[in-house]
Amino acid sequence: MAGEDLNQKLNELISSLQKKGILDDYFDQVKGLQDEKSPQFVKNTITTYLCGAEDTIAELTETLELAVNYQRVNYLADKLKGSSMCVGGSQMADVCAELCDASEANHREACKELCGVVKREYSTLKDSLNKIVKLEQAIYDERTKETNE
Repeated sequence: MAGEDLNQKLNELISSLQKKGILDDYFDQVKGLQDEKSPQFVKNTITTYLCGAEDTIAELTETLELAVNYQRVNYLADKLKGSSMCVGGSQMADVCAELCDASEANHREACKELCGVVKREYSTLKDSLNKIVKLEQAIYDERTKETNE
């Protein structure tokens, strides 16, 4: 697949994810930071987000399984909300905000239920971001190949 086709496919994917509400317009700003000096900025940003989110969700799950420390749940949910916003993960950020509210109200059942929603939203966001990473890598490989020819 030629570089132009890959770019078109990437733009269509991002547009589709934005229409579904999985990503918001902030993702365009993240993409806008990528340039010739940092050609893998988007890929690296997404990879960093996914690694951090996995750890945070694991800790959040563990925190809710023990005697609930609502302050810790709130901290983790807010951390996840912030990092999700930084990659344009609007639905994920919204659910994390709801979890923050539930933790501030010391509502254990709501926190547990919302943790499940966070995991589902994260799974959707992760799958979507991984598709973007694959296309970004293919575009990078294509450009590198063209440069070396």
